Amino acid sequence: MKKKIVRLKNRLVEKLSTIDESLINFLENFDRLIHLFLATVIVIVSVAIFTWFVHDFIGLLKNIAEFKRNISGSALRLFGIAILLWPLSGLLRAEINLIRGEKISLTIFIDTAIAGTIRSILILNAEGEEFKETYFYIISLFVFVIARLIVIYTERLEKTPIETKGEKNGN
Repeated sequence: MKKKIVRLKNRLVEKLSTIDESLINFLENFDRLIHLFLATVIVIVSVAIFTWFVHDFIGLLKNIAEFKRNISGSALRLFGIAILLWPLSGLLRAEINLIRGEKISLTIFIDTAIAGTIRSILILNAEGEEFKETYFYIISLFVFVIARLIVIYTERLEKTPIETKGEKNGN
């Protein structure tokens, strides 16, 4: 009787483990599909922003050719559009790394916040807003930069093996 119970238990455990493996495989494939979708969305948005950049660049060249006075505002808006491509490139790289099964860095998200803040500062300056309006953006930019430095420092600490005195002395 004990042998039958043990066999039954072993068969049940085998069936549950195959169900677990199937479920895990499904979830991993579904996760991969989500990341492929997100990567495709990032590519489409990047192409749209690049097209927007080219359109505004042609407009800037026309303003220069026609000797219009206010080309600095157009140039700042153009730079603001170009800055949008920076975090998208980082996000696309992160999606590629995730699809490959590699780890991603938190700096990608901080870079996105930095790029958005810089773009906001440029747009506010191009629109002629007062410095009071941009003051908070500048403070947040410094906070993001400090956070990025902290994240980079801690990620480097995680990558380098920590040696103790005993290991250094050969003990």
